[in-house]
Amino acid sequence: MSNFRIFFFIALTFYSITLLYIEKHTSQDFVRNFFTDIQGPVFFYAINTSLSVFLLWSTALVFAICLLCIDSLKAQSEKLFYFSQIGLFVWLGFDDRFLIHEHLSHWVGETYIILSLSLLEIYFLITLGQLHKQPQSALFYLCMGAIFTGIMIVIDTFMPSHLMLRLSAEDLSKLWGTFFLFLFAWEILKYKIQQLKNQN
Repeated sequence: MSNFRIFFFIALTFYSITLLYIEKHTSQDFVRNFFTDIQGPVFFYAINTSLSVFLLWSTALVFAICLLCIDSLKAQSEKLFYFSQIGLFVWLGFDDRFLIHEHLSHWVGETYIILSLSLLEIYFLITLGQLHKQPQSALFYLCMGAIFTGIMIVIDTFMPSHLMLRLSAEDLSKLWGTFFLFLFAWEILKYKIQQLKNQN
């Protein structure tokens, strides 16, 4: 069994035991807070966040698959890059779903948190990403993802909160940004698979 499978089996086991423990020592009504479906007053309630989280975690998964396409003994920098992307996109998915940076904003401004994560990603791309070796299609999608993420940050930082179309523009920019970043990861995976085919 691979290390990834072992990790997920252990994590899921720990998660399951924790929720069983919570219900045993509280009540069914309390533990329902963790099991409840996402419901709202309209059909497709919270669809944009659901799509965004799906794309962010899918991006992390694609980079995890990329790890299987390299010789880890000969490509330490590449391996570290994939791990950095897995960690970052898993975090961003959790943040989008559970509003982590909104809770942290009591101590640090939201803008600083978002900019810090953006700068961290730029650092990973420059130091570990080996962008000069990536396919042009991947770089195109990376640029598009950066543009839409930048648009989201500008709207969130500078536009009045109650301005008409402000909410839609911000959240749709985020969704398009995550979509292009997913395609960035996807193009890298396609490139790695093609390299493996060429070696055979």
